[in-house]
Amino acid sequence: MLPTNLTPLEVLDAGIHSETIAYKMYDKLSKRIEVPTLQARLSQLKKDEKDHRKTLRAHRREMFGSEPMAMTEEEAAEIFGTVDVMAVQDKESLIQTLYAAIRYEEYSGYFYDRQRHKIPNREARIFLEVLASEGKFHADILKRQIESIRPMELMLDERGRTVEVIL
Repeated sequence: MLPTNLTPLEVLDAGIHSETIAYKMYDKLSKRIEVPTLQARLSQLKKDEKDHRKTLRAHRREMFGSEPMAMTEEEAAEIFGTVDVMAVQDKESLIQTLYAAIRYEEYSGYFYDRQRHKIPNREARIFLEVLASEGKFHADILKRQIESIRPMELMLDERGRTVEVIL
């Protein structure tokens, strides 16, 4: 549920943690699969999340200096939720995990869209607007990946990673 009483500092801290959670999600998922096209997209998403976090931190530093974090990663996870990438065991569980990642991205976009008005700095507010559209863009990337893996035959390899079966 979207919190309505966040301060500007809490909005930025929630955003920083959200980008960290998303980065970790994509990193762990990329280690659970061995599907080259999906790994390439996950690598792109990880880079985006890392860049978003860096920019949010810069805006935070500009606006609030070295003020201590107003929110923990665990508190942010309560807002945004988490995705259990360890559940990936086969094609269906991979698809379900990707759908969960889509929901995460869509909610993040919604959060940024609804919270950006609280940010007094114009450039930071515009960046949150960009992040709102990035959430939708990332969700679209993941939707396309689901469609690309649907026709594939996938199985677990000896290391427990989901791999494509080449017939």
